[in-house]
Formats: sequence, C-alpha cells, structure tokens
Amino acid sequence: MNSTNQAANNDREIWRKNPGDYYSPSIHVTEHKGIGINVGGYVIVAPIEAWHEAGNKILCVNPDLKDWKRKLAYWLLGWD
Repeated sequence: MNSTNQAANNDREIWRKNPGDYYSPSIHVTEHKGIGINVGGYVIVAPIEAWHEAGNKILCVNPDLKDWKRKLAYWLLGWD
C-alpha cells in the first residue's frame, strides 16, 4: 500500500471490448492467476478451470427442455 492507503492494482488486462472505455466489458488476469470478467461494473473472478467447467455445463444444456433455466442453475450450483 502507498501513503494514501490505496492498494496497488496488480491485475493485467488482456482484453477490452472498446479500448480506452473503462466502462466497457473486459477480461483480466489477477496477481493470483485468476481470470476476471467485468461486465457492467460487476466482476467475477475464478480460476481458469472453473471458467472452463461453467462454459462446458452451459454448452451441454438443451434450451428446448422444460424449465431448462432452473435445471441449469441447479446443475451449476451442484444441487440435484
């Protein structure tokens, strides 16, 4: 920390939808090697394995199924 009690930002941005627009969606790598995705000011940080697992689960869902959104949410949360 510096003298004004601000923490250093050690994240490394790897992609921004609109370069120079700090409100646009972006992807960054944290100093602890997590992948952060920022959309609308809301950031989710997870290890790459978790992002891969989440994407894999979403791709396996058939949207023609009845109540597919609820079933997907239960699956993502590990509920039966």
